[in-house]
Amino acid sequence: MNWDTFVKTSLPTRKQERFKYTDFTFLAKKTFPLAKPIDPARLRKAIHQHRLQRGDAILLVLVNGYFMRALSDMTKLPKQVSVCNLSEVKTSTHWTLPIDANKYPFANLNTSLCTDGVFLQLPDHYELEMPIHLLSITLGEEEFAAHPANLFVLGEKSKLTVVEEYFSCTDQAYLMNIVTTCILNKHADLTYYKIQQEGKKATHFSHLFIQQKQDSHVRLTSFAFGGTFARDEIAVTLQETGATCHTAAFYHPQQDNQYIDYHVDIHHMAPLSQSDMLYKGILENKSRAVFNGKLQVEKDAQKIVAHQANHNLLLSHEAEVYSKPELEIYADDVKCKHGATTGQIDQEALFYLRARGIEEKTAREMLLEGFSEEIMQRITHAGVKLRVEEMVQWR
Repeated sequence: MNWDTFVKTSLPTRKQERFKYTDFTFLAKKTFPLAKPIDPARLRKAIHQHRLQRGDAILLVLVNGYFMRALSDMTKLPKQVSVCNLSEVKTSTHWTLPIDANKYPFANLNTSLCTDGVFLQLPDHYELEMPIHLLSITLGEEEFAAHPANLFVLGEKSKLTVVEEYFSCTDQAYLMNIVTTCILNKHADLTYYKIQQEGKKATHFSHLFIQQKQDSHVRLTSFAFGGTFARDEIAVTLQETGATCHTAAFYHPQQDNQYIDYHVDIHHMAPLSQSDMLYKGILENKSRAVFNGKLQVEKDAQKIVAHQANHNLLLSHEAEVYSKPELEIYADDVKCKHGATTGQIDQEALFYLRARGIEEKTAREMLLEGFSEEIMQRITHAGVKLRVEEMVQWR
């Protein structure tokens, strides 16, 4: 499938429930030729400047969707950890997850046009102490599309931290369409951060598919600031007893016509599994955001605990947010709840701070910081926390 064929036959429309708040017609006006590899020498200075400034990390670099060994910390990788270009890995049905083309059309497009990506595997009973900093940088003077795919496989009782970051060095429009798959075997532990700071004209599609075995643990925390259009699809399957998944995100669209979208599907297939979603957003000017969180609990998934919440602050009368929490439960012994709120800054709280001699600007900043702090507290790596704090403008 090429781009033109996709636009004519598979581009979603607002008639489809999953895409009812999204207008994709702007994509029909784009050609988006595939990105070409870039000379690594052009980026050495930018890479050095964009390393995490606190805490140790192993840097793996993708440029316009291509994995760049010459810019990555390959020598820092322990011999027990397998890392290579995804194209070097033979296809394995054990690691391949089926993709519903109707539900995830852009992920299906990625399978056809995949440019490159990173494969990482941890052996059983191994903990990688330093996080993997997966830095994706874009640059160029022409429009392009990149379709990278990443695959992380965690052996039994292994432990991994990943920091996935997107950053742009170009003002040109481009399309970034990523598929990341994480396979967790029994008792595996994954901490996953994502920081999205694409260019102002960028279109960002991200798909994160997570498959969890018995007693595995996932902590996913995401931050979205950039791009003119950004949509994150997160699908977690809790396949076996005792699997747990905690997902959270903070999004902050600021520009007119900027759009940020989170679609989160958590599927409980086994008893005694747990999950939660906590998604919070602050919207400015004429920006828009969407949150759609779905919990699906199968008949045999008894004694599970699952929560979801979405909270939004609108700093402009012209900002819009669409919140759609969903529950689909077929078991009868579960604890599930959901909630959503949308509003403006609490004027009583603002008055309380002003009455104690705090300037209005400072008081507003304190309230905004307090709103986002619940997500910020989930960051345990100093370098990640510093990076996110740099992007939150009221700090």
